[in-house]
Amino acid sequence: MNRYVTQHRRDAMALVTASVSLTWAELSAESARLAHFLERVAPEARHIGLRAANSADYVIAVHAIQLLGKVLVPLNTRLTMSELAGQIETADIDVLLVDEPIELSITQFALTSRDEASLATPHEWADDEVMSLMFTSGTTGRAKAVKQTFGNHIASAEAAKTRLGYGMSDRMLIVTPLFHMSGLAQVYRSARFGSTLYVEPRFDVVQTLELIETARITHISLVAVMLQRLLDAGLSRHQLRLLLVGGGPVPRPLLEEAERRQLPVAQTYGMTETCSQVATLLPSEALAHIGSSGQSIAPTQLRINADGEIEVNGPTVTPGYYRQPEADAWTPDGYWQTGDLGTIKDGYLYVHDRRSDLIISGGENIYPAEIESVLLRCQGIQDVGVVGRPDPTWGAIPVAFTVGTFDFDEAIQLLHDHLASYKHPKAWIAVDELPRNANGKLMRHRLKEADHDSSR
Repeated sequence: MNRYVTQHRRDAMALVTASVSLTWAELSAESARLAHFLERVAPEARHIGLRAANSADYVIAVHAIQLLGKVLVPLNTRLTMSELAGQIETADIDVLLVDEPIELSITQFALTSRDEASLATPHEWADDEVMSLMFTSGTTGRAKAVKQTFGNHIASAEAAKTRLGYGMSDRMLIVTPLFHMSGLAQVYRSARFGSTLYVEPRFDVVQTLELIETARITHISLVAVMLQRLLDAGLSRHQLRLLLVGGGPVPRPLLEEAERRQLPVAQTYGMTETCSQVATLLPSEALAHIGSSGQSIAPTQLRINADGEIEVNGPTVTPGYYRQPEADAWTPDGYWQTGDLGTIKDGYLYVHDRRSDLIISGGENIYPAEIESVLLRCQGIQDVGVVGRPDPTWGAIPVAFTVGTFDFDEAIQLLHDHLASYKHPKAWIAVDELPRNANGKLMRHRLKEADHDSSR
């Protein structure tokens, strides 16, 4: 990535937060000093974990790790220590960069660490070198580390530029977590094309609206609930050229209101395994193709297999999962099976289920099996099934169906100890038995039907 960063005008603005503004020269200098520090104190470290809130130092660390030729592993700050320990082990993380120390036995350094000296020789990345490991969750609930190569990240940035347009004059606002693909992808696009990156610690409606107006923001990445809140607060176009919305389809009323205000909303479909988006519906197409995620972004190819599953091929697709090759989803002819069900009509992709059991709540992925495995530890819970219930604010919320008599406080404590709060069931339904087929497999669609009937 450094080969592109050094080409940008050195006095042009690279990074802006509430507390600091850095030119490309200053960002490069800070990154090189952190890289020198890491090389000195942890020369043998290969995988470097990054656990911190959004900040200028986070972006500096991303650049520093790539200068060293090390593998970046972003970690979700909302995870419990139990979940975090599992991911550290899975990804073979050698050291952590943190904004606050955590109570785990692993070498940790402050995100603000610097040496006076700078790294002398930056690493030159080859396209097939693994540059980052980013976690997603499998349907078994076990976290999987997705391998993302330098070539994956560059191909993703180039494809986004071709489809949506990114350049040196753009000002990109990040309000989603940098440990998510939607946030990290913007860092690499900025580095590739010289755009100015504005980073907020979290999504705040008032602050976001102010920045869109005063900083003349051109690009912002959101999930639907964020867009809804901005619209409710009076969002206007100003200098916006793109509002990229992922994490599930945008409801028609939101699209219609965005159209009325001439807001350029682009719906997108992608996944961690494809290093961000692989299909995007352009703003001009939004109302003509309601429910669609758009056309594939060249050179990515999409197809639907005989089971209705979306398969993808192209330079942004992961080489596979780290240390879990048995989970890789390749077809014999080189397509990645996404696990998502969809159709393609006249070249436009329609995603029907982001995996049949996946719950997307406020842009966060929640896997029912993960919740079920924790609740089954509770004495008295004989069986449990979790499904998503449509929610006007969050898109969906988890609902737990339980069999047996148990201590509710004990169940809540188990959830608190093992799962981030957004994964906790928001509703509980007691049943005599769960619907299972002859092989014992839970029929979630029956639970969804039962929940629909009970909530009417």
